[in-house]
Amino acid sequence: MKTPMKRITPLLLFPLFLQTTAANAESCEETLKRVEGLYNNTVDSCRQDPASDCSGLLVRGTHRANPAKGEKWDVWNPSPKAKELGTFAASWMRVDGISYEDPGMSTQNGYLITPIDQVREPETPVHIYCAFPNDAWTDFRDDRGCGNNKNTAQTEAVCQAMAPPIVTANAWVAHFTRFNNDRKQDQLQCGFNMRNPMSSKERVDAFRNFMGARKIINTREFQTQTELRLGNPKDDELPILAFFYSDQRGLNDALANQRDYKEKTGKDRNIIKIDFPRTPGSKATFSCTRTTPPAPQFCDRYIESSTWAQRPDPKLGPNTWSLQVVPTACGRAIKDDQTDRMFAELYNKHKDDEQWRQYSVHGGSLRRQLVCHLAATFDGKPVRNKPEWNLEPARPYVDQAKAVAQYCNPY
Repeated sequence: MKTPMKRITPLLLFPLFLQTTAANAESCEETLKRVEGLYNNTVDSCRQDPASDCSGLLVRGTHRANPAKGEKWDVWNPSPKAKELGTFAASWMRVDGISYEDPGMSTQNGYLITPIDQVREPETPVHIYCAFPNDAWTDFRDDRGCGNNKNTAQTEAVCQAMAPPIVTANAWVAHFTRFNNDRKQDQLQCGFNMRNPMSSKERVDAFRNFMGARKIINTREFQTQTELRLGNPKDDELPILAFFYSDQRGLNDALANQRDYKEKTGKDRNIIKIDFPRTPGSKATFSCTRTTPPAPQFCDRYIESSTWAQRPDPKLGPNTWSLQVVPTACGRAIKDDQTDRMFAELYNKHKDDEQWRQYSVHGGSLRRQLVCHLAATFDGKPVRNKPEWNLEPARPYVDQAKAVAQYCNPY
């Protein structure tokens, strides 16, 4: 059950919202996990509700407006035709035989819509009005895009209102294949009604029939998308799960859509690369697309402790000063790009120590030893995992290969 937000003083609400949004920004890997989870979830229903509420991917291919032609729109908001009908079109795909080879609309980019079960306040879910197993030219239909197609001579209705009613997947396929030789076959099909005041069971059955019918025709109709009509959201309130592109031609538009959406709504949405199935029996794959390199993660501290001690050395003498360094767990795990930071922490702590200064003639010797401890592996064991690193300022500076060859104790 969702808990309503308590009243907050208006002056405090906006900065609080900004902080919450920034703190809760989802990583691309987290978005990818959600996308893959939905695609691979093959449930028959979502408890008492249709399978579309918690599984599969709602996909909408998009085209950006061309200002040079006087066009102006945001791809996530209802088009003029959608406003006329009260609904907009999207497709739906899932791993278990409900597939197609591209997003349709002669485009290579678009967005994925968050299904009802994953929408969280203050966002508002969009609801499916009807579901067609194949692209149905719904912009030319009445009844919110779910009913009669004006391009055909006969009268279509939602499947449950056809004469006789079409209330099973097999009945839908039988009706559809009657028109195998008609070039308007897709326009002559019916869609399964999903609207209130239908009961939850009726809606579950309707979407189950949609899925079953598509699975039967999927091999033959693989080049054509499914089609759903969904209720229009308010402007800038569509619950977008992610933007996507399907090949390099669509990447720039996906980046522009992501940027514009952030500017208009203040919300961050990741971009997912979708490799649509190449054959009816294959699966879509998904991957992250980073628009900028991830910000480097630096350690708060690289050194847990460092103290001087005198130790015997066979070549440097019996009382050789050694800096005994214990790195932090974070310090032990760093890569090459942070060795300067680690050494700077050590330098700033000990640069004025007499033990350090008397051997300053050797310059980078201590840094070379430190880097060697991070890079070398002896007897199959990374040196960086030694509990304590012993660095001697008296050692000469050598190149990395020689330092490693001498077990990080160069002479």
